[in-house]
Amino acid sequence: MVEWNKIRSQFPATKKYTYLNAAGGSPISRLTAQEGRRFYDEILAAGDVPWEGWLERVEEVRGKMADLLNADKSEIAFTSNTSQGMNLVARILKGRGDVITMNDEFPSSTIPWLNLKYKVQFIEPEKSIYSLKAIEEKINKDTGIIVTSHVQYCTGFKQDLIGLGKLCRRRGLISVVNASQSAGAMPIDLKKADIDFMVFKSLKWIMAGYGAGVLYINKRWFNKINYPMAGWKSVNNPGLMDNKNLDLKKDASELEVGCIHLPCIFALNGALDFLEKIGKENIRNRIYELGDYLVSELKKSGFEIISPLARKYRSGITVIKIKNPLEMENILLKNNIIVTARGDGLRVAVHIYNNKKDIDKFVFELKKSVSSV
Repeated sequence: MVEWNKIRSQFPATKKYTYLNAAGGSPISRLTAQEGRRFYDEILAAGDVPWEGWLERVEEVRGKMADLLNADKSEIAFTSNTSQGMNLVARILKGRGDVITMNDEFPSSTIPWLNLKYKVQFIEPEKSIYSLKAIEEKINKDTGIIVTSHVQYCTGFKQDLIGLGKLCRRRGLISVVNASQSAGAMPIDLKKADIDFMVFKSLKWIMAGYGAGVLYINKRWFNKINYPMAGWKSVNNPGLMDNKNLDLKKDASELEVGCIHLPCIFALNGALDFLEKIGKENIRNRIYELGDYLVSELKKSGFEIISPLARKYRSGITVIKIKNPLEMENILLKNNIIVTARGDGLRVAVHIYNNKKDIDKFVFELKKSVSSV
């Protein structure tokens, strides 16, 4: 049995804020802060002396990330953010066909493809849902790539990754998934899903702060693609510093062309340890428990919910249809309630550091604010 009050106590931000914005950027735990701070303490005391130990620690973090996703360690590359990862994928796949994507995608999922002059077809949802049937109906002879979020940032709709992987294999298409709104919250099994590429950042549901992102490349691609950039860390035995060496690694980490942002990766280490101790299923179930309570309280108060409510489509995001959402966001902020305006709604994102009191306070202040506007 997880003691959720003890989990909450690891997040000092919850003392001041009713923090319902994991979909924007989560506060970090004490453990995560400790791991990030540890690097600065080490470099303060010893300069670059611990370099080899830092490299070993990076590989430990890579292994932990692979465990979180049920992937192979060789399939994980560290980036700075989702946009960097998606730009790399778009360049890697240039010339492999047109793109189908969703109209609700965050710009990080779409702008890299548009910028490279891919032909991009946007699909409209039906009541915030993107069914695999609707996606398949849009496939034509020129389609080569499907780009989608696992969870849509503006509605909370969750796509069926296993079904998506099967569709792409059956139709000979490449799957590219933005998992920024699911990684750390909803269990991901990449061996079962058989996705080709996945990108995400760690500041949201993984709760690792800014500066660390992930690019997953299914190993079946290692010998089929050429990466769009290389550097001294892209090769085997980089410590030799041979400026004529083109013995490239031929795995995902080849894209880590130089020194990566170590304190962010080490903070990620703390976040992954924190998540692992709680357990993927426990995290997902707690998010569902709080989300169900939120929906119940909103319905009692007469609010309309934009997000799909069937369990198979649910995530940690609930979007409420409301007039003047940005004004409402700012009103709630004055009461230290952190939510975000998205489109025609107010986005609420519950995570493991939240409790039912947070939701009660939010619903109470929302009702009061709506009646006063």
